[in-house]
Amino acid sequence: MQVHVKLMGVLKAKTPEGGTVDLSEGATVADALTLLGIPAARVQVVTINGTIEHNFGHALAPEDQLTVLAPVGGG
Repeated sequence: MQVHVKLMGVLKAKTPEGGTVDLSEGATVADALTLLGIPAARVQVVTINGTIEHNFGHALAPEDQLTVLAPVGGG
């Protein structure tokens, strides 16, 4: 299945070509992060179709929009 990916902040460089990834049916947010080479510790917020998702075990559906934001620092 194909999932649309939008990576923000320092993760943007890991955006796949075309902005999509191909995952097997039943794949989770954690599976997508692994495929993208993004450790969970580098993720601040994940949204699926605009809704915040705290459970990285959440199963994705075909054509979902997965947005991943990295922690932001500053001072």
